[in-house]
Amino acid sequence: MSIRALPAELKKVAKKELKEDEKRIVEHVKYITEWLEKQPHINARTDPQWLVAFLRGCKYSLERTKEKLDSFYTVRTHLPEIFLKRDLEETMIQEVLDLGIYLPLPEPVSADGPRVILMRPCQFDAKKYTYSDILKVSFMIMDFLLLKDDRLNVAGQISVLDLTGSKLEHASQFTPSLVKKTVMAFQDGYPMKTKSLHFVNPPPTFDVLFSVFKNFMNKKLKDRIMVHKDPEDVFDYIPREVLPSDYGGQAPSIAALTHQWKNAVLEHRDWYQEDSKHRVDESKRPDKAITSLDLFGMEGSFKKLEFD
Repeated sequence: MSIRALPAELKKVAKKELKEDEKRIVEHVKYITEWLEKQPHINARTDPQWLVAFLRGCKYSLERTKEKLDSFYTVRTHLPEIFLKRDLEETMIQEVLDLGIYLPLPEPVSADGPRVILMRPCQFDAKKYTYSDILKVSFMIMDFLLLKDDRLNVAGQISVLDLTGSKLEHASQFTPSLVKKTVMAFQDGYPMKTKSLHFVNPPPTFDVLFSVFKNFMNKKLKDRIMVHKDPEDVFDYIPREVLPSDYGGQAPSIAALTHQWKNAVLEHRDWYQEDSKHRVDESKRPDKAITSLDLFGMEGSFKKLEFD
């Protein structure tokens, strides 16, 4: 069974924070694999490294891992506009990758610290693209991290959302339905651990929109959010040198990182195509089938948010 060995500093974190027992990883993966084989409604990936990411995200609770895997594939199945049609030859996907909206940074905050993710969610033409387009590409990179990034899966992530460039055209795209789907896809679907979430350069409309987001967040995530009206304040929590050179840091420029991540995603075109078949079949679910209404409620019938 092929599972990547962790560097020494991450081994300590995995043992202390996740209760990881190297001698039992194979046993745990085998248990989850056998459980998945007995679930008629879930067509999941069963490659060991993928399953280890879920085990780590659930601190090796086998019951939580089973719940998370079911939730992961259920949410994806009921959000086809985000998780299907991930053909990397599609012009929209390549163009959004070129925008550098979701950029994992190369250096952590410390040797045993979390991965830092820089997000620039307002760096797109709202007349040309939708937030569903942006989310589709962002979740593609998240899947890449689940597959490849042991640091993120063990030590978690710190997210920095730079809202520079925000316009009413961006904010007006958010319906309560889209907000709820976005939060659920990440919070309920993914096994990633968010250590903190920093909003930088918030626009005047931020408080209105953020109040909607908070309605769908769990308490743990809400408690880890910080809003920095003065962008310099974020450096009290994240060393400046970790950020791209555009922010005065020592990481490569946004342009270089954008090029790097676009290439990384494009090199895995076959993986993304194969991965699209992994989902749930509600007609085969042993219990009552889950519908989109069950997951997301009636918010889809609401009008767009209004801003003064």
